[in-house]
Amino acid sequence: MFTYNEFKIISAVPIAQIKEYFHELGAVENTEQKYDYKELEIEVTDHNDDKYPDLGIQRHTITVHGDPILAGDFLTAFRFRFMSAGG
Repeated sequence: MFTYNEFKIISAVPIAQIKEYFHELGAVENTEQKYDYKELEIEVTDHNDDKYPDLGIQRHTITVHGDPILAGDFLTAFRFRFMSAGG
């Protein structure tokens, strides 16, 4: 039985780099900022946070729907791809 789960991360990676990464993986863009990858549905939306409005850093919420193991593997790979020293 398929378990439908939702996992979210917030990222300051520019949208152009996110799209390029998804393209490299072979993810299919269904609609604006919604992708299919393997058995996952991935949605990228603007993250609006009034907590630190003066920082001016554009952030995105990446929501992954699907199998928990596949989603966890996808998000781990995403984090490693864009990990930087000191952050």
